[in-house]
Amino acid sequence: MVLKPLEFSECIADTPWFRQNLHEHEVALEDAYKSIKNIETQCRELISCTRKLSLAQRAFAKTLTEFKIETVGTTQTDDERVIGNCLREYGKLINQVEEERTKILNEAESHYLEPLKKFRVEAIGRTLHEEKRKYEKESAKFYQSLEKHLHLSTVRKNDFREADAQLDIQQHSFCKASLQYVAEIQSVQERMKFEFVETLSSFLYSWLTFYHVGHVIHEDFKPFLDGVQDRVQKTKDSYMATIAEAEELKEKMLKTHTKAGQASNPPGTMAGGSERSSTIKQGYVYMQEKSKLPKTIGRDVLAGKWTKYYCVYSKETRIFTMIPITATSKTDMKGALGLSVSFKLKECLRRSSDSIDKRFCFDLIADERPDVMTFQALSEEDRRQWIDAMDGKQTVYSPGAGPVATTLQITNSKFTLLIPLRLLLFKHTEPILSLKKCFPERDCSLWCLTSNA
Repeated sequence: MVLKPLEFSECIADTPWFRQNLHEHEVALEDAYKSIKNIETQCRELISCTRKLSLAQRAFAKTLTEFKIETVGTTQTDDERVIGNCLREYGKLINQVEEERTKILNEAESHYLEPLKKFRVEAIGRTLHEEKRKYEKESAKFYQSLEKHLHLSTVRKNDFREADAQLDIQQHSFCKASLQYVAEIQSVQERMKFEFVETLSSFLYSWLTFYHVGHVIHEDFKPFLDGVQDRVQKTKDSYMATIAEAEELKEKMLKTHTKAGQASNPPGTMAGGSERSSTIKQGYVYMQEKSKLPKTIGRDVLAGKWTKYYCVYSKETRIFTMIPITATSKTDMKGALGLSVSFKLKECLRRSSDSIDKRFCFDLIADERPDVMTFQALSEEDRRQWIDAMDGKQTVYSPGAGPVATTLQITNSKFTLLIPLRLLLFKHTEPILSLKKCFPERDCSLWCLTSNA
């Protein structure tokens, strides 16, 4: 926008064209006042948002610094060590950049916002309010005095010298105020070209300096960043090269684990495939909890509760360890180990299929525990591995000692009765118990016939 200049000669003449030109200059200053105030507000918002950005960047840098990339294996390679520490270096880089940003933010209020406000209020505001008010006041007084002076009558022979002198004084004050007002307007318009623009230029230059410092920091950090990129690419290539091998291994492992509990490794190897000891067998099994039944009836007659355990057996020491598996075992293995039970194995017996209403079962007898513990493996192959590891054997029960029987012999002086025991045990438990009462003078015993599973 181009305004006509305010000439002092036109100011003294106070023509209508001068008044119109003066009004246009005043409107331009008012617009500049509002625009500069808007720039101040936006600068403050920009600085406020930048502070929030800086806080977010620092929080992000802190997260990167505290993040740890875990390494799988026993030792770290050089590439893994560099990749594991790169995030910490990234966080340091961000903090270094944010320190430069903080310097600009701390200087923004005193170096840029205050000068803008000062120029707007003390230069433009004072001109549009104080100087303009003085000009309008002197203008009104002069033209009022002029009208009074012109209304003096010549009929009455008054002395006009005093009135003329008073009018001259008013005119002088008006011209002085008018010239001062015009000079202030011209001064503000010229100062706006360097004071206001210079302040904004310094503000933008500070941001450019910040970006330049960021560029310098980037140049210093670039060798490390390139090194990380090379190691990451090398790791990525190595990963891509092993995908096919991993797929083949997955297919191979899937084929060798077609049944639950069936493993391709020998009984003495760890579940992960690495050989720990040739005399170690471990895996998941289910243990039958004891039922409160009479001693004369086998404990496998009625269905009991089966509890899941992870068991480890050492052939060298013959120690059998049972670790209970609960909902918290995956997250609190120390607590599960605290509840584990260990005992020295005395004997391992394979259970026949008709001696219990479960598949894949075997019995264990401990040295210090007289009772028999019944376990269920996950498959036939898994049971074979457990029995082979513990030097187990086929179950053979002596008369009256085992839970298995196919017939019940009740001896009386007059008759001998053979009763199918399975039918009696499952359907007539109470009548069997009453037989003892019926023949108190006779011997009622359970005879177990050896059966091949």
